[in-house]
Amino acid sequence: MASDRSLSRTAAFATVRYPNLHATLLVAFAVLLLVPYARGEVDLSQYLYEDTKQLVRLVEDAATFMERDGTAAFSAYRKPGSRWFNEKYYFFVYDGGGTCVFHAVSPELVGKNLMDFRDMHGKPVIRYITDVGRQPARDARGWVFYLWPDKDGLMPKWKGAYIRKVVAPDGRHYLIGSGIYDPKMERVFVQQNVERAAELLAREGKEAAFGAFRDLASPFSFLDTYVYVTDEQGRTVVDPAFPQIHGRNLSGIKDAIGRPVMAEIAEKLRSHDEAWAQYLWPKPGAALPSRKLVYARKIRVGGETLVLGSTFFLASPIWMKQ
Repeated sequence: MASDRSLSRTAAFATVRYPNLHATLLVAFAVLLLVPYARGEVDLSQYLYEDTKQLVRLVEDAATFMERDGTAAFSAYRKPGSRWFNEKYYFFVYDGGGTCVFHAVSPELVGKNLMDFRDMHGKPVIRYITDVGRQPARDARGWVFYLWPDKDGLMPKWKGAYIRKVVAPDGRHYLIGSGIYDPKMERVFVQQNVERAAELLAREGKEAAFGAFRDLASPFSFLDTYVYVTDEQGRTVVDPAFPQIHGRNLSGIKDAIGRPVMAEIAEKLRSHDEAWAQYLWPKPGAALPSRKLVYARKIRVGGETLVLGSTFFLASPIWMKQ
């Protein structure tokens, strides 16, 4: 995270949308963030990219260190050139109320309550971090995605932070975390996002859920991905990519080599509740296509079958296996 100046600059862009959905979104995101493993176990096999695995290992080790030594571990976390503090990584620690108790890069934040800070999309970043600590497990884990200024402090970039709940030897609870800028999108991030979106829709109904899916401040929009909703015929019901267009027909979409990707998804969903499809699509501003995945699942709401989905570009080149 960054300095007071960066906080102020970023907060100036922050907006608050759908305030009546605030409690609902927090519940949804708290579920989204959970990484449900038994104590001491971290399943790294669910992650495709080594950058993700390295971050998870590092934070888990730091959490174990703090569980043993408590806040005395902070002296090691702030040592430049160590595995805890270097060009790639640094650590931050918050208490359950949103007060910063340690920050390797911006020590001036220590002692300040940042619970209401929001990024330029309106995401309550620190509240999302502390949501991990409200889970019952002593070693609850989770991910938080947000826009944050990098070290030059000019423009915010997407950051993915892995958060770990810690119970120190004195019984106090903390949230320790570290993150990476421009993290690679993992399949599990997208799958969990769509699954939690389906749970929200089933629990709260269309009005609340659809408002959340359209809101950039909600947890359903991150790393340039979002949740869309179509009817059984492939017509959009929620379309964050084209919010002013209702009923856009996606059923006939073909990729760069003519593959009918949405028709393929529809066919798979005839016999399954969820489906993946891979296709080729050019990134914005690019001439050549890149490998892209779509994950979709169907849900029955009020006598109507809807399809929730999300798409994302893979970081690996076309020629690499999935």
